[in-house]
Amino acid sequence: MVKPERRTGVDLAVSAVIAIVVIVAGFVAWITGSAGKAVSETAPAPSTVSGSLIELPVALREAWTAEADRPVLALGGTVVTARGGEVAGHDPATGKRTWRYARGDTQVCGLTANAGLVLAFYRDVRGCGEVMALDPVTGQRRASRSGREDHEVTLTGDGNYAIAQGPTRVDVFRSDLVRTVEYGKPDVPVNPGVQPRSGCTIGSALPSGASITVLETCPTEPYPRLTVIGASPKEASEPQETSSVVAAALGSSDPDDAEAGDRPRLITATAAGAVAYLPAQGGRSARVVTVDLQGRELRSVDVTTPAGGAPRDVPVVTEAGIASFFTGTSTVVVDAPSLVAEMVIPGTLGPGAVVGGQIVVPGPTSLTAYDLNSRTLVRSTPVARPGYSTGPVLLTLASDALVSQWGGTVQAYRSA
Repeated sequence: MVKPERRTGVDLAVSAVIAIVVIVAGFVAWITGSAGKAVSETAPAPSTVSGSLIELPVALREAWTAEADRPVLALGGTVVTARGGEVAGHDPATGKRTWRYARGDTQVCGLTANAGLVLAFYRDVRGCGEVMALDPVTGQRRASRSGREDHEVTLTGDGNYAIAQGPTRVDVFRSDLVRTVEYGKPDVPVNPGVQPRSGCTIGSALPSGASITVLETCPTEPYPRLTVIGASPKEASEPQETSSVVAAALGSSDPDDAEAGDRPRLITATAAGAVAYLPAQGGRSARVVTVDLQGRELRSVDVTTPAGGAPRDVPVVTEAGIASFFTGTSTVVVDAPSLVAEMVIPGTLGPGAVVGGQIVVPGPTSLTAYDLNSRTLVRSTPVARPGYSTGPVLLTLASDALVSQWGGTVQAYRSA
C-alpha cells in the first residue's frame, strides 16, 4: 500500500488559504445572488394539529388541487410543494397556502425533509448546492448553506443526516446543515490521498445508522462497488471507509449490459447490508437483491419493468420501517430492518404510502390497501384523476388527507 505524501506546514497553510478563498467566494455568491432577493412569508404555528388516518377509507372525495414540479412532502401536519423558485406550505384539509419562500431568479432543484425541517435546494453556477432549511409549519428559516454540488442530485434523509448525492460526489449534512462528509470529487482538490479512490460514478447513497452506504461503479472494475463510510468523521474532507467490496452480486458495471439509462441503485441499507435494484442484464430479468457488506447475495426476487427500466425520477419511499420501490409496473415492499423484500404488488403506478398498518398503493383507477402483517389485500377505493393520462403517481399521507401527485398536478383526497 502506498502511503499518501506527508503534508508540510507550508502545504497546510496553502490548503487553508485556498479553502478560505472558496468559502468567501461562496458566501459572496450567496449574499449577492438570488438568496439576497428571496421573499419569505411565514405563518403562526397552529394551536391544534388534525388527526391522521389509520386506514384507507371506504370512499374518498377530491378535496383540493395544487401544482408542483418536485415530489411533495408531508411534514409537521403540512403539505409542502415546490414549483419554480417557490416552496410553499399548505393546509392538508383545504389546500390553503399557509406560508411561502420564493427566489426570483433561480429554481428549486431538490426538496427533502430531515430532522423535522424542509430542506430546499436551489441551483447556482456551482450546481444544486444552495440550501435553505425551513420550518414546515411556519415557513421560518432555520439554517442555510451554500456550496458546490453536482447539477443533478438525489436527496435523502433519515432524521439525523441529510445526503445530497450526484454522479461525482456525496455530501452529508447534520440538521444544522454543517457538512460532516465530503466523498468523491472534493471542493478543493489540494490534499492528495484523503479520498479512497477517484474517477468512479456514484449511483446512489443512503444513510445506514451511523454510516453512509454508497453504490458506485469504477472504470477499472467489472462489478459495482459497495462502500460504507462513517457519517461523522473527524474531518469532513477525509472520509473514513469502514468497508468496500466489488460485488458481482450487484450485476455488471458495463452500461452496455443494461437498457439505456437503467443502472443499479440502492433501495435501503442498514449496518448489516443493503437492498438494491438491478436492471435486466445478460439475459436475466430485473430483480431486487439483498447483499451483506461483503457483497454476498442473501436473497433475490425477480421484478418486471417497462422499456428503459425502473424510472429513476420516482423516489424510494421510506417510512415506518418500510421502504417501497416502484419498478415502473409494480411496487416492491421491503422490510427495512431485516432487508427482506416481503411483497411485490403488480399493476401499480407508484411506490405507495404507509397508512396505519397498511401500505396503500396507487392503481389505474383506485387506491389499494394491503395489510403489512398478513400481506393481504384489505380494500380498494376508487379515485378520480382529472387530466391524468400516463406516468408514475406518487402518494403521501398528510394528517387525514391522502395527497396524490402525477406530473405537475397535486390532488388531495379526504374521507367522503
